[in-house]
Amino acid sequence: MKMAVAQKNTGGLAPWRWHDGLLGLAIGLLGSALLVWQRPVWHEGWLQILAFWVNRLGLTIDEASAMPVPSGLLLLATAAGAAMLWLLAGTWREVRHPLRVIVRSLCLVQTTACAFFFLAPARFPYGLSQHLNTLLMLEGEFMVAIPLMLGIGWGVLRLPWRLKLLAPAVVVLYFALLLPHQVVLHAWVLTQASVLFMPMLFLCFGLLLDSWLFIALYAWLASLTPRHQSELAQP
Repeated sequence: MKMAVAQKNTGGLAPWRWHDGLLGLAIGLLGSALLVWQRPVWHEGWLQILAFWVNRLGLTIDEASAMPVPSGLLLLATAAGAAMLWLLAGTWREVRHPLRVIVRSLCLVQTTACAFFFLAPARFPYGLSQHLNTLLMLEGEFMVAIPLMLGIGWGVLRLPWRLKLLAPAVVVLYFALLLPHQVVLHAWVLTQASVLFMPMLFLCFGLLLDSWLFIALYAWLASLTPRHQSELAQP
């Protein structure tokens, strides 16, 4: 009977065991709790990274700082570029359909921003400091949720406990370095280019991009799950 079960599992995913799942959930929960406990420490580190690049790039991001208002020429050129890219994406082969959807979504967001600034530029309610503070807050909450999300979606798989500890730590470290530099990039684009690109940056190159990167890392980690009978020998 055991031999039949083993043959049935050969070539498939390793069988799930309840203590593997509980261990993964516990590691994820403890990781998120540790990040909440140490939030002032890593948040201060983010602010230091931001201050370093602000000084190095000569940016001004205080309450009184203003972003360049888009000129009529910039609005026209941006809308024309978005329209051309929309049409170009329509010529791509069907195999590139996912990329076409992404590109056309970006074009739609940017064209909408162009229309808003053309019709009612004075009614745009957000300043640079408010945008960056909101981005830091959202990315901080995302950072805290990373270990728990990995514990729920990946840690419950049958994996060596060392991998369950090391992989979330590496993913958290990756985002701990990426997220403050993402804020720096937003600040640089908005101060050097125009406020016209704030909707695009916030909607498409903020938390949404971070979620896509997390999903990509999750898929890679899921590929590490043992799938062969020889790999099931580890407890």
